[in-house]
Amino acid sequence: MPQLRITLRDLVGFPAGSSELQGPALEKWVRDQYSFLPQPLEIQLIDGEAILTYPGESASSQAEAARLAQKASKRAAEGHYDKAIGIFNRVLELQSSLHSARRDLAMVYVEKGDVDNATDHLVEVLRVDPKDAWSWVVLANLYIREKRDPETGERFLRRALEIKPDDAWALNSLAAVAREQGRSDESERFFDRAIAANPEFANPYYGKALLLEGNSRTDDALKTLDRLFGRAKSQDTRSQPVYDNARGAFLNQ
Repeated sequence: MPQLRITLRDLVGFPAGSSELQGPALEKWVRDQYSFLPQPLEIQLIDGEAILTYPGESASSQAEAARLAQKASKRAAEGHYDKAIGIFNRVLELQSSLHSARRDLAMVYVEKGDVDNATDHLVEVLRVDPKDAWSWVVLANLYIREKRDPETGERFLRRALEIKPDDAWALNSLAAVAREQGRSDESERFFDRAIAANPEFANPYYGKALLLEGNSRTDDALKTLDRLFGRAKSQDTRSQPVYDNARGAFLNQ
């Protein structure tokens, strides 16, 4: 039978040091967090770890889930988000342990702007794989932009960097949080680290230029924008607004 081994302190939302979660209460809490896994679920709590054992899905269910997951991904890429969500839900009915599908479903909800469902599915992904740095970054940005909770968002971003120290997206988001909070020196360092980690990523160039312009360092801001147009490349169509805004800033100088 499939088995999942998780360090309790890595669980999203685990109240470290809580005296209320011991013995049966802790087991119930863990069981509730993993109710999305195939049932019945067997749980062992040993030395700060949870060992979860659950029934495996049949080979035919897994094959059909894999086929439908490809179909759902195609629908999502085409922008047919509602259809993709319906198919992904069917995928998880067939194989609830197919965590890549759960992650892809979370991203579809992000694209739709459905913050609650996106958050719920990202948390489930992180309960299964607490070292999924990208999910920490996406979850952090939901807290920062949609939930207006930059403190929690920053904590999640720093968690992502513990896992993947050179993640350009996490570094860029941390730089943006620091800029909004007036921590200019720290913000600039994070923007520079993001650029060094991925010189073709447009966002940190533009963010740094805004930071520098806001601090009356217009010449440095222009040099940063010049680097943007000289080195960065568009990641996908979602990057276009960054280029449009940067180009407007460049032309208005």
